Amino acid sequence: MSKLLKLAFGFSFCAVVSISHADMAKMNQYYNNPKSAPKVKMCKGNQNCNAFYALSRQWKSIPNNYRVPGCSDCKIKDEARDGNGYGLYKGYSLSQDRAITLSDAGENRFYRGGAASPAEERIFAEGRAVLIYLDNKKK
Repeated sequence: MSKLLKLAFGFSFCAVVSISHADMAKMNQYYNNPKSAPKVKMCKGNQNCNAFYALSRQWKSIPNNYRVPGCSDCKIKDEARDGNGYGLYKGYSLSQDRAITLSDAGENRFYRGGAASPAEERIFAEGRAVLIYLDNKKK
């Protein structure tokens, strides 16, 4: 029984690692090549908006223990889960031009200065969290 349990644990560990790697690959694909993102009706043909939306679907791939460098209390994954678009918009800056461009497209469609619906703000929070994560990893 012990060998079987170890084998099962090993397979499940490999599956989790490969899923995480696959999700990170998707994040980088949409970030580096917005044209590769699936078209979303809400984005009305805006490729950067499509990429932002595709990135927002990847928010669960942010490591649970990830903290923004220099801010041990900054838990962007928790804020994404809570749909805190305002906090992720006002509380964190982006430095990479691509991240800023994608964030602007997401803000224009899914946040609109705080005038968006709670469901849209959640999409914005999720996408913004992914961009903050990627922006800090690319420094």
